[in-house]
Amino acid sequence: MSIKKQIILAALSTIATNALAQKEVVNEEINITKERQIELQKANRIFDKIPPVINEKSDKKMTYSFYDRKPTAVEETKFEPNVVSPVSKKSSMDDLVGYKNYFKIGVGNFGRFYAETFINSNQDSKLVWGISGLHNSTKRGPVEGENSASSLNKIKLDGKYHQENYELKLDMGYERRNYYFYGYDTAQFKGEYSQADLRQLINIYNFNATFENTKPKPKVDYKLVTGIRKMDDYYRAYELDWGTTFTAFFPIIEDKVTAILNAESYLTQWDDSFRENQIVKRNLFRVEPMFRFDIQQFSAKVGFKAVNQYDQQQQINETKGYPTVNLSYKLPSMIYFFAGFDGDMIRNTLYSFVNENPYLGDIVNLRNTYKNQDFYIGSRGDMFNGVKYNAKFSYGKYQNLYFFTPYDGTPLSSAGKPINTTKYAISYENDGVQTNFFNVSTEFSYMNFESWKPNIKMDYNYYQTIKYAKPYHKPAFTGRWGNTFLVTNKLVSSLDFYYMGGIYAQAIEFGEPKKLKDIADLNAEITYLFSPQFSAFVKLNNIFGQNYQRYYNYPQMGLNFVAGINVAL
Repeated sequence: MSIKKQIILAALSTIATNALAQKEVVNEEINITKERQIELQKANRIFDKIPPVINEKSDKKMTYSFYDRKPTAVEETKFEPNVVSPVSKKSSMDDLVGYKNYFKIGVGNFGRFYAETFINSNQDSKLVWGISGLHNSTKRGPVEGENSASSLNKIKLDGKYHQENYELKLDMGYERRNYYFYGYDTAQFKGEYSQADLRQLINIYNFNATFENTKPKPKVDYKLVTGIRKMDDYYRAYELDWGTTFTAFFPIIEDKVTAILNAESYLTQWDDSFRENQIVKRNLFRVEPMFRFDIQQFSAKVGFKAVNQYDQQQQINETKGYPTVNLSYKLPSMIYFFAGFDGDMIRNTLYSFVNENPYLGDIVNLRNTYKNQDFYIGSRGDMFNGVKYNAKFSYGKYQNLYFFTPYDGTPLSSAGKPINTTKYAISYENDGVQTNFFNVSTEFSYMNFESWKPNIKMDYNYYQTIKYAKPYHKPAFTGRWGNTFLVTNKLVSSLDFYYMGGIYAQAIEFGEPKKLKDIADLNAEITYLFSPQFSAFVKLNNIFGQNYQRYYNYPQMGLNFVAGINVAL
């Protein structure tokens, strides 16, 4: 990847993303992401590598990011420096020369050390491969120094074999997360606990394979993805998850009627310290046949989901059906209006819960969530002169909505010692009770400024609660305002503002709702290019210096920074 490509990444990464994030490319088909309505997904401030955008007056495909780089529970902010070189009006793709290998290294306060590398094969052959590695650690944190330190290590190997009619992708990796349960009263227990008492260590191994048809205009188009993930932690929790998805498209009337088949299979085994090596099986199978109709400005998708779940612990073996309808109408001005109805069974796993809240107790209650009804309506498109928007309102009825409440067992240290620290349990609404959920989501972006690329994203969520006084640790409002500035040909900066409000916790002392202080997080990054292959960066995080609490009793770092260099070879 060329240095110039990577510099454009820093300019655009705050408005487009992958990954920990989520991107939806919008065409005449409306894609609604499962689980999005009821989960606050763990966010990582990640800068994805994307090709440069040349300023042209030709029609552009509308892209809506709808991703959330919000403050995260564990301080795992991925300070990813970028080699930055803005593409000017006179630039062309022929000017960009690729570099296969990329190295970056940085240091900061709290004893932070950051290092990342990408090593790739030649990209002009049928078989290409790459290796990437990441280390991001702090020696100290916001509570009693080393007792709130953290580290993240990743290594990944991926490859792709491309032929005229098909493509095969393989990737495997290992991730190691080390952090500490530092949610204790430092006034009462100052100096009483060591790192060994508070430690949590999570290991994640994964392997994935994708086989996809690449033949132009095939009679049948298809894609098969299968992967296996193993996760374990310091407290003998364990989960093995094998998931397979298959999608096929069958054109019936060219460009007008298409039959689509989606099928998914998940075979899961898990265990925790309470079961003492008694493996529990949790499986889910989903099949969804549907038809898509495209008639001039109108399009529709009509289908039916059949979902079967088997849960050995809950003694559940059931199959449910959910009709789905999605309608869309396009105006000549490239404004879309859409509406639909959906239902599903949302799969909850130990992995998904740990990603959302890493401070879980030793015993975890796993159940799936039923999305019995979900009505939505919205609009998207180009308003004028490069202003893009996407707005949606949805109302749903759910069963087994989950919240995070204080762990009511006796928290134990990694050595089995009782310890007075905060851990969390997963708690659900009453069995069989349908509860209401409302969501209003909006996003605006503007791309026509040469030196400024702003993007605004806001969400309002309402969770009806019956069993609990408040939807514990589910924020009512989240927002992000991202800005990228192309200052000169060698200098690029970004400024991101995050806001999260309406977060309630269940007070450990009295069990009553406790409103957490709203989170306001401002971050900035500056990258300067010294030469085509060498640049330096400075990243400032949490400029306001708030020790905010995304989860009760877990204050986050105040103002922190990292500075370093990037080298491309």
